[in-house]
Amino acid sequence: MISLQDIRDAQERIGPYINRTPLLRVPALDPLVGAVVYVKPENLQHTGAFKTRGASNALLSLTEEEKGKGVVTCCSSGNHAQAVAYMSHRLDIDAKIVVPENFNPAKKAGVESWGRTVVFYGANAGKRLEKALEIEREEGRVFIHAYMNDKVKAGQGTVGLEILEDCPDIDVVCVPIGGGGLISGIATAIKNIRPSTRVVGVEPTGAARYAKSRALGHPVKLSSANTIADGTGGDTAAQCCFEIIEAYVDELIDATDDEVRAGLRAIVSKAKLVAEPSSVMGLGAAMSGKISCGPEDKICLVLSAGNNNIEFLAKVLLNEA
Repeated sequence: MISLQDIRDAQERIGPYINRTPLLRVPALDPLVGAVVYVKPENLQHTGAFKTRGASNALLSLTEEEKGKGVVTCCSSGNHAQAVAYMSHRLDIDAKIVVPENFNPAKKAGVESWGRTVVFYGANAGKRLEKALEIEREEGRVFIHAYMNDKVKAGQGTVGLEILEDCPDIDVVCVPIGGGGLISGIATAIKNIRPSTRVVGVEPTGAARYAKSRALGHPVKLSSANTIADGTGGDTAAQCCFEIIEAYVDELIDATDDEVRAGLRAIVSKAKLVAEPSSVMGLGAAMSGKISCGPEDKICLVLSAGNNNIEFLAKVLLNEA
């Protein structure tokens, strides 16, 4: 478990290296959600995703000896890969990054733009983790996990601090769930400062591993994961994130692929923002009535990232996908 102080320390540490994203009031979304809607646009973050926060905190927390050894990481969809590539470039730390062979083109370009060593290795996240750990053992590098790392989770939690700084009386904070690091950090911050604020986690219907874990009382591995929200398509619930979710997250809901598509169209047409599928699961679910809130309730939808496959986004906007 991370603490509120861990998150406050992370906020001070990473401040010079990240964008403090605004909390945007979007009245055009109110009728669709049935509440007073705010969005936290982490798609405007360096590298286009919230992952910059966690990677920055983890790398800035390394000792000089560890920095000299270099780092290695692996990723599911690529936003953590971009964040480690960006921050290792800023800090002049050598980095190797294990990514899928079927890498999202936008995220691939983002990683390669920072001049770090990219290792393409299969399409299975578990195999990429094994490869990254092999590199850690053989080369003595420091492994930076995308969400099973306390410094990473604390960095992600700074999103929650900023939400409460900008809107201290927010009623609901809705957070997309992939590996679980983002909601772990945000929920820890929110519930330790304003316990009355509801924290709602949203998973894809085809990969709702934390909802199933909650139902069974322990972390699970799904037999399969299927979703268009590529940033949240993993199959395994992490023990460290499960414990935080159980302690602080009020509700877990799911978003179908059709709801994700609807969320993508709404965020572009109504909010004038471009966010990737994983980011709009909360909006899509809210539009289907899955989040209980009244017309006076203030709800914040966390838009976690905006690194789209442009061709897919175009098809969704044109109702062709």
